[in-house]
Amino acid sequence: MDIKQLRYFVMVAQELSFSRAATRLHMSQPPLSQQIKALEDEMGVELLVRNRREVKLTEAGIVFLRECHLVLDQLRTAINATVHASRAHVGTLQVGVATSGLFSVMPAFQELMRASFPEVDVRVSDMQSKDQVAAVLQGALDLGIVHTYPDRSGVSRCAVFTDTLCAALPARHPLASRADLKLSDLMHEPMVALFREQAPTVYDTMIATCTLAGFSPDIRHSARNAFTIFQMVQMGLGVALVPRSYHFSGYPGVVFHDLPPGEGGSIHIEAIWHPRHASQLTQTVASQLLPQLAARLLMPRSD
Repeated sequence: MDIKQLRYFVMVAQELSFSRAATRLHMSQPPLSQQIKALEDEMGVELLVRNRREVKLTEAGIVFLRECHLVLDQLRTAINATVHASRAHVGTLQVGVATSGLFSVMPAFQELMRASFPEVDVRVSDMQSKDQVAAVLQGALDLGIVHTYPDRSGVSRCAVFTDTLCAALPARHPLASRADLKLSDLMHEPMVALFREQAPTVYDTMIATCTLAGFSPDIRHSARNAFTIFQMVQMGLGVALVPRSYHFSGYPGVVFHDLPPGEGGSIHIEAIWHPRHASQLTQTVASQLLPQLAARLLMPRSD
């Protein structure tokens, strides 16, 4: 059985006439009849009822026609995707991004993509860094924007951004209006934090910075994502140490305070992609666009 036979069968099934199907296929009728008969013999089922007056689909033929349409549609999709993948400046780019990267990296990434790759359809998924690594290795993602982690092998990497922690406080908190807030000012405050398994880099940086400031954080509430943290902070359940990029969220009822230089630690963000199986488009983005992104975002900030 081959694709050509499936196409022959679909044409006969649509026309319900061997002669009309042969005309549309630009072939004579006998070879067409032989191909359909060979198809039926291979499967051991009758697909068409033929007599001098008409050609009709059997029940098996109706089912087979439906499945043939699915197979041929999928084949066309695969061909189109393969052709697009062979082109360096067109196609679809599946991009994963850690939540803080949505605020810090993606705006500049999107701007550069629109300028350099206007025909590329960028599709973004908010994902934990560890899930992005697995997705890149499995081919489900072309590119990941992740928090840097020391033990990460099997992927190509490019540093693109360095963030720091800032304090998030309820707007009505006594420290919210303090201009010279220091990390040690929070040592007696109840804290809200991400579960470590959700963001180990952010969590470990928070613990390390508090330790350097001379205290262990009093983590009383845990969250699975940034906006849960903001809501808990807004409710007055505690304060939080979060990536500075989150201040762009403008979450109501939450005040973000920069910490003095050196007190907020460093959270590095990198782009990752598969070193061997990346598409031509992904390789081009990695080699041409990511260096531009890093040059823009790793410059000293003025905000």
